Amino acid sequence: MKFFILFLSPIFLLIPNFVFANSETIAEAIKLRGEITQLSPGARIARKVVSGDRFLEDTSIVTGPNSFIKIKFADSSEINVGPESKIVITEMKNDSVGIISLLKGKIRTEVQKVSKTNTNRFFIKTRTAAMGVRGTEFQTIYNPENKMTSLLTYKGEVAMAKVDEKTYERLENAPVKSVVRDELTNVPKVVETPAKKLDEVEELNKILKNKSTVIVPPGQNSVSSDSLKKTSLPVTISPLQLEALYKNEEFQEKDAANLNLKSGTGLIKTKQMLKIAPQAAPLEGMYNEKTGDFAPKAGGFIDLNTGLYIAPGTDSKLDNKSGVYVAEKVGDFDADTGQYVAPKGLVLDAKKGFVVADTADKQPELLAMKEDLNKNIAHDIVVGMEPEEKELAFNIDEKFIRDRVMFSVWFMDQTLKVNENSAAARFFELNSEDSYRFSLDWQMATNNRFSPIVGIDYGTVTYASKLANSVTQESKKLMGLSFGVQFALTKKVNIYSKFGLHQDHYLDQTVADPAFFNLKKVVLTRLSIGANAEFWRGRKYSLDASAGGLFTFRKRINNLIINEGAGLQIEVLPKYALSDKKWIGLGLKLENQFQKSSGSTGINHVQRNTSGVELKYISDF
Repeated sequence: MKFFILFLSPIFLLIPNFVFANSETIAEAIKLRGEITQLSPGARIARKVVSGDRFLEDTSIVTGPNSFIKIKFADSSEINVGPESKIVITEMKNDSVGIISLLKGKIRTEVQKVSKTNTNRFFIKTRTAAMGVRGTEFQTIYNPENKMTSLLTYKGEVAMAKVDEKTYERLENAPVKSVVRDELTNVPKVVETPAKKLDEVEELNKILKNKSTVIVPPGQNSVSSDSLKKTSLPVTISPLQLEALYKNEEFQEKDAANLNLKSGTGLIKTKQMLKIAPQAAPLEGMYNEKTGDFAPKAGGFIDLNTGLYIAPGTDSKLDNKSGVYVAEKVGDFDADTGQYVAPKGLVLDAKKGFVVADTADKQPELLAMKEDLNKNIAHDIVVGMEPEEKELAFNIDEKFIRDRVMFSVWFMDQTLKVNENSAAARFFELNSEDSYRFSLDWQMATNNRFSPIVGIDYGTVTYASKLANSVTQESKKLMGLSFGVQFALTKKVNIYSKFGLHQDHYLDQTVADPAFFNLKKVVLTRLSIGANAEFWRGRKYSLDASAGGLFTFRKRINNLIINEGAGLQIEVLPKYALSDKKWIGLGLKLENQFQKSSGSTGINHVQRNTSGVELKYISDF
């Protein structure tokens, strides 16, 4: 067996090279530096790239730290891939359209223009943006940590549009996920349905024909992220950094000891090599929350690692000759490579923005500078805050495929008023003490928006020390049983209907002495109809509320008759998430009921007000 494996191993190692050599290639590695690997279609193991290697369609290329590769396509277009980057190249022939997926890192692209066509010759897509090119030279950065796509055009023009998550999955032909329940085991599971194969070029052209698409001219930068409603309007970056980035074709990097730092000053004295197009967006920047139009202040720096644009501060001045604001006190850049350097004591994080370095003292001036710089990069607008909630459901049905059990204890005070507004009958007001009610509710799992609900409750209500001499109480214990159904209007709002038996105390007069009352425990049939909703949810905390009407039906026990009644129940419950499927809440609950009872000696109008603090535990299974 060992001999057989040793015999086959060289054959398997030769298979990828054999297929590679006998398939039509679309690109060639013409220059490289450092550690570069490629994974050819069908191959299981990545192999090292050497100069002269040719690439098949759908080959993925990964660069290591301080590495670089220049790739030339069949139509003479070229792409430079920077350090710690990953791309997937697709067909790029003289008679077809090329597509590159930038999964991570930065690339520099030079696309040959075809004069006889007016359509996009080349596409680049990331998780948050699509770019269409007819012939130009530009740089693209994508950081998967903050899902930030940054585009800087050197020559020509590039069309850029935002791509949302659903569109990206459709472009990637990701399978459609749905939640179903097994018919035999009743266990929920996720089912993946293969997506319909799309014409990727056609879909990208549709995206770039959207009204929100921007055209990024020479010398200007646009960004796209999940937090932005649309791609930012193009703005001119610091002309000095623009020149340094343009010269650094191979994405050379320096360590901190060898940096040749320059600021954004001295623009008037510097003669620029690149032509910079006039900026259409306001130079001072703008943001329209309603439309989503956003443009930072012109003249800032681009950070090659995070993709963030650092705009000049409020104290910056407009340089009339260059037409941009001079970026002072926001950091520097290396004159040889163009790489951005944060102010001393601060670090630029992809998700958090500027933070105080661990080695720096958290002096008040550093903290103030951090806040100012985060405003300059418009952190809350471009990157956004940390996600407040984790979306667990694949669709609305996910809300119902799990059983939910709710256990609560209601520490309550109850006031019983009899004949409050009656001049003909005797008035009573009784107040309970040390009363509580336990409840256990089970919301059953289903495959649709209807969920059966079963509940049971037990409690005690005592008026012992509050009773007048003419009133007695026969029992303190109360029970209830209910069943019903809940229907989900949306992911956050439900309506419910419950029907069941519920015990409460009612005053019963005796025939022998009409002035003597007995608190009798009576079981009534009760119908509850209402709605509950999750009004707000944060990362750990949320707020639930419910409101409903109570309706009781006529009941006769010997001479005591309880007529139809009505009431109202309201609950407000702040919750804390113990885990993804468990919560604990502490809130307020109140319940009011109005009924009319009659006996052999007269008619009594009963009003019952119950309120108190509710402690609830919720768990999904």
